Amino acid sequence: MNAGIENNTIDFPGSTPPKAGAGEIIYYRLIALWVLSEAMLGGIIHGLKIPVSGLIVGGCAVICICLIAWYVPKKGAIIKATVIVAIFKMMLSPQAPPPAYVAVFFQGLMGELLFWNRRFFGLSCIVLAILSLLESGLQRILMLTIVYGNDLWKAINDFINGLTKQKATTNYSLLIGGGYVLLHVVAGLFTGWLASVLPDKIKKWSKEPGNRIIITGKGDISLPARSKRKKFLKKGMLIIWVVLILLYVQSYYKIGEPLLPSHISLKILLRSLIIVLSWVFIVGPLLKQLLHYWLQKKKTRSQQDIQQVLELLPATQQLVTESWRTTADKKGWKRIKASTKKILVNALNPVTAGKIFILSGPVQSGKTTSLIKRTEKRTDVWGILTPVVEGKRMFMNVATRHLSEMEAPDDETEVLNIGRFTFSKKSFDRAAAVIRGAKEKEGWLIIDEIGPIEIRGEGFHDVLKEVSADVSDNQKLLLVVREGLTEQVKEVYQLGDAVIIHHISVLR
Repeated sequence: MNAGIENNTIDFPGSTPPKAGAGEIIYYRLIALWVLSEAMLGGIIHGLKIPVSGLIVGGCAVICICLIAWYVPKKGAIIKATVIVAIFKMMLSPQAPPPAYVAVFFQGLMGELLFWNRRFFGLSCIVLAILSLLESGLQRILMLTIVYGNDLWKAINDFINGLTKQKATTNYSLLIGGGYVLLHVVAGLFTGWLASVLPDKIKKWSKEPGNRIIITGKGDISLPARSKRKKFLKKGMLIIWVVLILLYVQSYYKIGEPLLPSHISLKILLRSLIIVLSWVFIVGPLLKQLLHYWLQKKKTRSQQDIQQVLELLPATQQLVTESWRTTADKKGWKRIKASTKKILVNALNPVTAGKIFILSGPVQSGKTTSLIKRTEKRTDVWGILTPVVEGKRMFMNVATRHLSEMEAPDDETEVLNIGRFTFSKKSFDRAAAVIRGAKEKEGWLIIDEIGPIEIRGEGFHDVLKEVSADVSDNQKLLLVVREGLTEQVKEVYQLGDAVIIHHISVLR
């Protein structure tokens, strides 16, 4: 029971973890949402080469930053969140180019500066959104100019003027660029306005029926792997890069008969290939290495914050998935709006239905160890845990942390046998008395664990029937059940309304 605790930690609904207050929990949830939009949504969009990725990812980032400013009005909170998001972006979306990190840090820095004084929250939201999305649009125009040169804009003008056959030359590239920038400004105005009214909207949405969902956190956050095909492709691109440079030098310095034609489109193509490949093999890797080195240092110093976000990521990912799934009856914009409502309501004001929860997972997957870690120094958690200490199974009083042996000594006659284990009935009776004594206490009552002994009518069987039949209004019951016995336990003890959770954090 004491292995693999990394992904099994639990935050109890209706209470505050010992190391973080309510405001901090909201803070980490908002960072988790920002991480998902940047590292995962951003990675997908960059991979698909969607041209308005800055609008989508940037808009999500702006909303997260504004919500952090509203719910966690603490100086330095936005910058701290920005660094954490960049670290997760490095881990979860390593294919993201350095300019994507520039956008993240620009948004975070502007957010910190604009929300330094929270008196003008609405105006700050709008200014932040416009600056952030404008930076994204200008960054793309700048990159196009660097990669393709001014010849690109000249080629666009010549091409369109040739199609229209007009006498006066019109600077169509300027009109296109201006329209692109204007699109980002308009999107910034809308995003900023939306962010400014969201706190009040979320209060209203939380009271609407149908916006609440149960978070069971079955998400799996994994790091992408680099394929052999990509390595092979990179070597092939390197050869092309070298050949292009040689051709460009030979043509430019007229060494012998120039091999490159002077047609402008080919010049643009070759210039772009040379610059892009130079970025891929020299500039990009160097910048990314320096950036990753700096982020790794920050990661070492921010382990506790990273762990808090890491524990929330699977549940947050499932919240997004469930919000989308439960709005399948709607289409298009209506579905996006409905799912966004659910995401924000449940992330900032999460609740869980029911009073009885079953934590189910494989044997020795870390369920007990996680509970020991999460209940430490808590004053609202009661009951019994069953850790293994120095190879021996023990009962632990959750409230007092007192340990007593579970296994029976050789001279004890009243024992409970299960497989190769022989347990003391007296020890089970004492542990059951601890559970009964906490039946009316406010908070959480834990029984670890319910298994074959209980199903056959022994162990915690009687006390479980007592406490599960009448859970008080100010208490919730958490049962630990090994994988494969969940449905049987629900049937034997008539726990049809119990919420099953699997290796996750149940959000407060």
